[in-house]
Amino acid sequence: MNFTYKSYEELLSLIRDNNYEICSYETYQRSDCCAILRHDVDLSLEKSLLFAELEYKNNVQATYFILLSSGFYNIFDKKAYEMIKSISDMGHDIGLHFDEARYPITNKEELIKHVEKEIFFMSEALEMEIKTVSMHRPSKLILDGDIGFDRVINSYSHVFFNEFKYLSDSGMCWREEVLGIIRSNTYDRLHILTHPIWYSETEASKKER
Repeated sequence: MNFTYKSYEELLSLIRDNNYEICSYETYQRSDCCAILRHDVDLSLEKSLLFAELEYKNNVQATYFILLSSGFYNIFDKKAYEMIKSISDMGHDIGLHFDEARYPITNKEELIKHVEKEIFFMSEALEMEIKTVSMHRPSKLILDGDIGFDRVINSYSHVFFNEFKYLSDSGMCWREEVLGIIRSNTYDRLHILTHPIWYSETEASKKER
């Protein structure tokens, strides 16, 4: 598939046409055949808001993972706050996108401490409960650790990373043929990561994006 809004809408239709129910990290257990849609907001809240509007138009709910330690946007800024609130008001979940490299983390306990700290700050800043966390460029500690948190769902826990078929467009490259996998109905559970920064009305190169 190419990286246009039309292609993404076709992906959403294909998911539904193949009898997957689009669920969240909290509701997936209610369905025998489900797909979780996840978006990592690495660079642009503006692009993410456009993506959220497109999904809302298609009656689709996703989870948007927001960085607290981004050099490209600041959730404490009024405009950024309003964009995130708009995404939430459309029914999408807001989660923490945690950058492990921000801290000198050497073990699981330190990771948990810093994640829970950022969850607290984000919840206070956005005036909403943050229930999920995804990791930005996860290390071996995260991928192998099956790390649990008291009140927060880890999208890199073994449930979502091993028991689901994980598909990602990281680096503007699907490493597997995502449309063929959906059509095959080989997997009962799909975990699909997309990055809104890669998509627009027309096709363009990664450098142009």
